[in-house]
Amino acid sequence: MLLSVVSYSLVPVLIASGGGVSSPFLFVAALRLGQFGGHTAFVVLFFRDVLFNRTALSIIAPRILTWSMFFVVINNLDYGFFALATRFVDISVAAILYETWPIALILLTALLFRAEGRYRKIRPDMMLLLAIGFLGFSFVATSQTGGFGNWNSSQFTDTLIGIGLVLLAIGGASMGAYGFRWGADLNRALPEELISDKNSDLVDICCVLTAQIVGSFISVVLFGTMGFAIGEMITFKSLFIAIACGAFANGLGHLAWRAANVMTNNLGINAISYSTPIFSLIWLFLFWTVDIVRVDYLIIGAVAIISINLLINFEAEVRFGFKALILALWAFGAFVYLRDDLLSLMPFETWLWPGDTYPEALALSATVFILLLSFRVARMSERTHDEDNRILELFQSLDLLVRRNVIDRAVREHLIKLDDARTPAELQSAYHDAKLCFAEAVAAGPDARNLARLGAAETQLNIIVHSRQQGVELGELFALFIFGGSTICIGILSRPELNGWLAFLVEVLAFLFSAVIVFLIINVWDLHRERADLILEKHEDSDDYGLIFRDARSRRFEQSMSVIIGLAITAAYAALLWQKWLP
Repeated sequence: MLLSVVSYSLVPVLIASGGGVSSPFLFVAALRLGQFGGHTAFVVLFFRDVLFNRTALSIIAPRILTWSMFFVVINNLDYGFFALATRFVDISVAAILYETWPIALILLTALLFRAEGRYRKIRPDMMLLLAIGFLGFSFVATSQTGGFGNWNSSQFTDTLIGIGLVLLAIGGASMGAYGFRWGADLNRALPEELISDKNSDLVDICCVLTAQIVGSFISVVLFGTMGFAIGEMITFKSLFIAIACGAFANGLGHLAWRAANVMTNNLGINAISYSTPIFSLIWLFLFWTVDIVRVDYLIIGAVAIISINLLINFEAEVRFGFKALILALWAFGAFVYLRDDLLSLMPFETWLWPGDTYPEALALSATVFILLLSFRVARMSERTHDEDNRILELFQSLDLLVRRNVIDRAVREHLIKLDDARTPAELQSAYHDAKLCFAEAVAAGPDARNLARLGAAETQLNIIVHSRQQGVELGELFALFIFGGSTICIGILSRPELNGWLAFLVEVLAFLFSAVIVFLIINVWDLHRERADLILEKHEDSDDYGLIFRDARSRRFEQSMSVIIGLAITAAYAALLWQKWLP
């Protein structure tokens, strides 16, 4: 995956230095020619016995003239629009905006594979992430013009055209989902005897690469024709760079990314791939001249885009609280850094605290907030712990009754659904189904000992459901919002009249403090609803049920990625505030 990131990130600087800006169509035609040659060589070397025979070719040929392949061809047009966009906006802006394509890819892939259940549904929290991603998109675009209010007519027109072309490039890149669809369909259609001695995952890679081979060949013809038609010229040096870029940067990056997903079941490694714009910026700053008016806007927008890509494509935590922390770090960091600029848009004369009581006021509000938070967390944690123990005890007694044929075995599934219930309707449905099992068991006339056990188990079930029906304590939450909001307002809407080190530390503290308060409020919104994991599961190879055991290594990786995302955002804003107060 790291090899893939480095390979992909080299494409923008190679386009810039190789003449892609002056001859975008011919350059991209040569780039796709290199990709076509590299992928074809790989398939011929390792899978010629699978695909290069009469049977396989008879299956592939009619699939070339399909809608899926049409969109794969469009997918191969993305760098053409990207190269053309660099005529109107700086290539660093185009590179960062282009890297929002994984968001579009996820949405399209979820649509194409929704019937197979291979990709998760689009939830409301993802729409919130997309909104923040759009704000980051706006910051990056505005860095080209120097600010949201500094767009003159000619600059606005060029920027608008450039952003439009980047959007077309993003749309083209997202069509890679059709390559996955085309490859998956081909893999299923191949006869078993052709792939019997091959690893099925590797054959899947081969089939997806076949889609790219066909699509890249068509795009070579298309772009080459367009380039010559409008009179473009390309030097031998540019031709060599473009072919090498297609074979070793884009082509190798695509192959490495697919191989990484085959080599491990931990799909969290895909989060690494969304650091590509960081490496792209590094290469551009090192080997190319970046012409940006507001570099700070570029950094703020890039941080938002990269973070949103990570959060959408990598489930670092089950709870929404972590995502809220990331979003709050970005939002409060941007506000604190830009609040002096925002002052000119507001009717206030100053953001400064009028006296010396700023620390005392902040500390008083925060202290009351922490006391209220501690009370609620302690009470909710004790309740959740008690419910977990009761569910385990109830499941154990019911499992024993199932083994004695006293009660229907379906009651165990109903109890797991009850444990997983997140809404009152789900809880009521699972409870109703479990009660029917109890009623049927009692109607069957068990002996006195088993009847007593059924009664005790039903009592436990009622206690658990009654406990889980306890709603949100609006009074407590209202008080949390009041004092949490007051603390945030004091922290970010004012500051003492300071300069240098003290001003830097106060502003860093303000956005960190505010983000953590938002995280704590959302995390405690309902600890009972946001229990991270289920307790029990059915064993796949038997009719037994037992405790769920997590993959400790995978969980450590996910937690590490969570920390890295938060630290990266904090470091970016700390660097901006350092430049602001200690240049």
